[in-house]
Amino acid sequence: MTPQDSLSESPPPADASTVTRLPIEWIQRDPGQARTSFDEAGLAELAESIAASGVIQPVIVTGDASTGYRLIAGERRWRAAQRAGLAELPAIVRNDLSPTAAGVIGLIENLQRESLGVMDTANGLARLAMDHALTHEDIAERIGKSRVYVTNYLRLRQLAPAVQDLLDARQLSLGHAKVLAGLATPQQTELARRAVARRASVRQLEQWVRHAEPAAAGPPAPDTDSGADLGAMERALAEHLGNSVSIKFSPDARKGELRIAFHDLDEFDGLLARLGYTPDAD
Repeated sequence: MTPQDSLSESPPPADASTVTRLPIEWIQRDPGQARTSFDEAGLAELAESIAASGVIQPVIVTGDASTGYRLIAGERRWRAAQRAGLAELPAIVRNDLSPTAAGVIGLIENLQRESLGVMDTANGLARLAMDHALTHEDIAERIGKSRVYVTNYLRLRQLAPAVQDLLDARQLSLGHAKVLAGLATPQQTELARRAVARRASVRQLEQWVRHAEPAAAGPPAPDTDSGADLGAMERALAEHLGNSVSIKFSPDARKGELRIAFHDLDEFDGLLARLGYTPDAD
């Protein structure tokens, strides 16, 4: 039976708390969703669980019985339910959402799941920023992460495609990626492949970067005499370094303070490498 076969049926209510059961073949995936790959072993395990206990958490869809439904959130459950042979799927129909709001919910649901691939996460965050005009702060608030988390992931999109593939294959860590992101493409690729071949630690990679050609210069220093926008400079430096930056300047005293935040020693070491600092040998 197709959606068109049931034109006489009343469509389920568009309510954020009402769960209805929909024939699984009426539901289609969202072609613009963040997740581009699905772990086969994880899907098989979820399918076994669904076959034994059913779908515990409803999927979220938009649409109606005449045109069919499109997934907003829950594609893994939808795929696993098909593998388990289910005829129907519990769903919440959200026809009260604008296309933009539906897109935001779908991306956020994926981004909040730790199993989402690294580059899928980075590209999903970029879509939130570009397609829905959200700032890094807006995105961080909506997905329950820090602004630095968002900025660091978005910087991964600066990586060469070959390096992104190594990162998604988990042959490189996020620590490696943060060190490489500020380098020129040929340098990224050469150092990434060397790191994989030699199973280098993040610290070892940082040492290689220190002895390589210096990265392109960062944003110019603020022209404080002309009253330049220090807020814009903070944002530019944060984008360049991948860390939260705070600048305070007193025109009267003609002095100021630059603060760069970091979360752990690995991140601190990577920050030093990007700044071009080489500690004295013991």
